Amino acid sequence: MTKVFNFGKTLDEYNSRPPLFLGPEQGLFDTVNRHYPKIWSIYKTMKSLDWSEDEFDYTQCNLDFKNCPKSVYDMMIRTLAWQWQADSMASHSIAPLMAPFISDSSLWAAWQRISDNEVVHAATYSEIVRMSFDNPEHVLDSILTVKNSLQRLNTVEQIFSNLHSQSHRWALGQCSADEAYESVFMAVVALLLLERVQFMASFAITFTICSSNLFQPIGKAVQKIAQDELEVHVELDKEILRTELATERGQQTFQRCRNWISVLCHEIVDSELAWTDYLFSEGRELVGVNAQMIKNWVLFNARDVFKFLDIETDLKLPRTNPLPHMDDWLNIARTQAAPQEQDNNQYKVGAVVRDDAAVNFDVDF
Repeated sequence: MTKVFNFGKTLDEYNSRPPLFLGPEQGLFDTVNRHYPKIWSIYKTMKSLDWSEDEFDYTQCNLDFKNCPKSVYDMMIRTLAWQWQADSMASHSIAPLMAPFISDSSLWAAWQRISDNEVVHAATYSEIVRMSFDNPEHVLDSILTVKNSLQRLNTVEQIFSNLHSQSHRWALGQCSADEAYESVFMAVVALLLLERVQFMASFAITFTICSSNLFQPIGKAVQKIAQDELEVHVELDKEILRTELATERGQQTFQRCRNWISVLCHEIVDSELAWTDYLFSEGRELVGVNAQMIKNWVLFNARDVFKFLDIETDLKLPRTNPLPHMDDWLNIARTQAAPQEQDNNQYKVGAVVRDDAAVNFDVDF
């Protein structure tokens, strides 16, 4: 049975590099020994990007929803609905479900901070709905009826549900270390696919709509979310997997689960391609893109994951970006606006650090 605090953890255990998962249970939060400096750096980056869901004024979005074409309205609502659902799931899943398995302070700090960040993301989508409609309750009800978006989350939700069961079993001493580790490993793979492939697919719809000069506050808010996902969440997912794949246990688990991982990758890509067909069905269309262009964007992003995980595929994965306008949205520095023109989302918290506290300056006035 796991303990809340490991009073018996020895100095040697603190000094020795622990495994990220299923090692000695945590005692003191330890920054004296930074065994995983890259993970600690990712945690610090997440802190520097801190922001709040209520920073943006969605007044104009209320008018845009009333006046935009029905195709644009439907696509934006369906995309925001899925993003809201996905981030809601992530916000109450990552840290709580991983907690019983984590052995290192840096990883706990990073995932705890990212879980808090997912709350900001979920709250942002909720605020968009609350502030952009005269009757947000009606919109919430209509979002819950879009079963296609729920089906789109099925694969990742099943992996997280399995982790949920194993985390409780592990805490109660009812499963083996191998069973627990496999559940954790597969959950990190699923998280990478969610954040690197599925979120990127949704961002393409949001940003394409916003490129037509509609819903600019939503675009700026979602741009902050995209920055968090690409610069921090995905990088942590990859660093965890790199670390684990450098261990014998990680390699053995990967080889044992390789076919399952391949199926998982293909299921998620297939779900995104099917979702794209659904979005562009029933007469819905977007200026500047079509269903095949969005599908190519999905496959372009999937290429990174297939390559990273060394998974073979017969899918034709584009080597170049099929949606060049996405570069402007995914790189905030390229779209800086004057604060008087629109809400400014390009900043970092704590990016300037004072390092002259102990310096005496000889100044002659």
